[in-house]
Amino acid sequence: MARKGAFNDDDLDDIDDLLPPSVPAPQAPPLTAVPDAPRLPADTTTDAPAITKTKKTPVKPPAAHAEPTVKRPRAATARAKVSQSVPEAHVAGVVAEVLRQLTHTEKQQRGEGRSYGAVVLDAIETFETELQAHFATVASAKPAGRLFKRVDAGRPRRRRHSEPQVKIALSGIIADDMAAIDDLVETWQAGSRSALVDQALKLYLADDIARVTGAADDQDEHANG
Repeated sequence: MARKGAFNDDDLDDIDDLLPPSVPAPQAPPLTAVPDAPRLPADTTTDAPAITKTKKTPVKPPAAHAEPTVKRPRAATARAKVSQSVPEAHVAGVVAEVLRQLTHTEKQQRGEGRSYGAVVLDAIETFETELQAHFATVASAKPAGRLFKRVDAGRPRRRRHSEPQVKIALSGIIADDMAAIDDLVETWQAGSRSALVDQALKLYLADDIARVTGAADDQDEHANG
């Protein structure tokens, strides 16, 4: 006796009624067409422009404005040189030597000595009365053995020097004081600036001059002896 199968083919027709309805498959969105990129013609070529480097020229700063040169007249230039020059005087050689020793010693002892001009001013102020009397006597004196002076006392006379003179620079004297010295030369009838300066220094440096001349005389005696 043949076994009947568990399932009957006729019953398969009703199985769809027993299963749940099938879920429809999702549908993809329609694709949109993407426009194609423009294409260059096959025979068209594009050359990139050549890049040329230009040399930069350095920029120079503007030149400074030069001041115009002002030319001074010759007369003004000459006066400027005269005003800047140091006044001078001629004195006896021994006076110049003693003056040099004095200022040198002061610089060594004090660290700062007087200038030649400062010593001259001190000498004239110290012996003002003696200097005035000295030149007044010289101006009023008449030559020995003569009845007349033959020289106007109001006109300065140049003296004759029996010893060699040395030129010294009157540094340290301002213009106003130098003008005052020249006024004294005329007032005292000294004859010249050098005569007044020489005599003032002889009175002011008398002790040192005597020492120097005495030492020189002693040396001469020892040499002759």
